[in-house]
Amino acid sequence: MVDVFISYSRDNKPRVAEIAAAVAAAGYEVWWDAELPPHRSYGDVITEKIGMAKAAIVVWSQASAQSEWVRAEADVARNQKKLVQTAIDDVMPPLPFNQIQFAQLGDWHGQPDHSGWRKVLMSLEELCGREAVAPPVAPVPAPAPAPAPAPVAIPVGAAVPKSSPLPWILGVVAIVGAALAWWLMQPAPKGSVASDATGESSVVADADPDAGADGAAPVEAFVLAAVIDDPEGFTNIRAEPSSQSAILGKVLEGEKFLTYQQRGNWWRVRKGDGTTGYMFRKLIRVLDGPNPDAAPSAPSAGAVAATIAPGDLLIPDSSQRLLSADDVAGFSALELRFARNEIFARNGFRFKDPVLREHFGQFAWYRPVTDNVQLSSVEKANVALLKSAEAAAQ
Repeated sequence: MVDVFISYSRDNKPRVAEIAAAVAAAGYEVWWDAELPPHRSYGDVITEKIGMAKAAIVVWSQASAQSEWVRAEADVARNQKKLVQTAIDDVMPPLPFNQIQFAQLGDWHGQPDHSGWRKVLMSLEELCGREAVAPPVAPVPAPAPAPAPAPVAIPVGAAVPKSSPLPWILGVVAIVGAALAWWLMQPAPKGSVASDATGESSVVADADPDAGADGAAPVEAFVLAAVIDDPEGFTNIRAEPSSQSAILGKVLEGEKFLTYQQRGNWWRVRKGDGTTGYMFRKLIRVLDGPNPDAAPSAPSAGAVAATIAPGDLLIPDSSQRLLSADDVAGFSALELRFARNEIFARNGFRFKDPVLREHFGQFAWYRPVTDNVQLSSVEKANVALLKSAEAAAQ
């Protein structure tokens, strides 16, 4: 099936060839009447190809704006809601097509970051249902192999020197040690560790903002501050996730707005004046740093530790150091369960189990604010050790 049909004037064929080649390089199958069968009428073939295509690019120019064929093809594409308009001359699309947005490609000659070309790819991604392929990167040539050393002739009867293997052994040990140190310094894998209603711990994936609990409608939490990344200097907020949808408002360059992590090519956004709608995700740049409108976050274990009174915890430093078998010896199964969940409580976990809620609810430092917590590698290792000791004590 054809992905993209291109309509143009024959006077612009060399220029349109650049567009067709770039569309094909982006991973789309292109038809631009280069192989018109001799036994088929032009009108029948064009109507069939536009109907089969997922998107139709019309290249407006001084010549194509006067062409009845190009106008007819544009009208068919518009009626089928697959029209993508471009202009290669300093010309506006003719009536009634001048009421529809178009991409100016007059100064485009293959640049992947050109604003007009980015608009074309944005429309193709939406209409064809898949993202464009990134432009190929020229491979870096491998370095030429070093020439083999010339053999050294050893005189007959001379003693062959024996090299000590110690330097090689020390080199291997240094490399392994450096790799181990690098691995230990890496952050914990993406994900969070939670304690369920019975106190069992498990690794769970990051929360999915597109899904609500128990199938309920999701509650939108606009917690990420962002700005636009659009060479045009502004980006529209639309009522639906489509470039053909009604425009609710626009965000200017440098203007901050809120969004959250989502799936798909369109993200929900909210302006400071309350305007809420959809924006194409590639035009959104999430800002680093704290967001004053974000939901309350879980306190760090270190911050909580400073407020804990002596005697509140069974193992006060289980978030700071790796525990050993001796550290967890002598505790009952219930005490080990409390000690294990102390790690979650210090990170603000909201317990479902009534026993754990009652136990940690008696402490002033306990702030239940989240259902998913991010544990460090030390905390994860201690949770596993305490879980194992708890099972052995039962």
